[in-house]
Order: sequence, then C-alpha cells, then structure tokens
Amino acid sequence: MTNDAGHLNSATAELFAPSSTERICAIEIDRWVQYPRARQALAILSYVLRHPRSTRMPSVPIYSDSGMSKTMIMEKFRLDHPADFDPETSKARTPADRGKSRFTDGVRR
Repeated sequence: MTNDAGHLNSATAELFAPSSTERICAIEIDRWVQYPRARQALAILSYVLRHPRSTRMPSVPIYSDSGMSKTMIMEKFRLDHPADFDPETSKARTPADRGKSRFTDGVRR
C-alpha cells in the first residue's frame, strides 16, 4: 500500500500518520451513526427521563427486526445519561432506579 495521501483533504490525510496497527484499531472502534429514527427514539427516551415522577410513568417500547440497532440506541442513551453516584451512601442512582422494594416485588411476581 502506498502512503501517498496528496489527493486527500488535510483531515483525512492525517489518518495516514499512525502505524497500521493504530489505523486498524481506529477502524474497528464502535461509532454512533445518527439516523432519523434513532434520533427520534433518543428524543423520546430523553423526554421520559425528564418526565416528573408519578404513579403512571410513560413507557417506551422499542422494537424492530434483529440487527436494526436497538442495542446501540440504548447504549448511546446510557452513555449520554450516566448514573449519578452518591459518595455519602456509596450508591449509584441510575435514570431507571425504581428502588429496592419495587424491584424485589417485580422479581417475586
């Protein structure tokens, strides 16, 4: 492979500077590709997260065929909204924290 990058713009030409191993690692990294339905799903999830706590919280079913990025959407949402850590109690409060008693009630059913 020739390393002549004269035909590329400067940002793209900089990608040729690292070693082959570093370039391969950069290619294999997970990337978020924004597309309209994913943007819509993230907006709805963010709305639900901001929704005031109530006895009838809204729910969001996300369904599609296998391989359609459902897991990537949830991973992106999780990374955009990390859990809060309380150093006094040494506990993490996640956006979906339902409390221990409600969790154990759900498990017993």
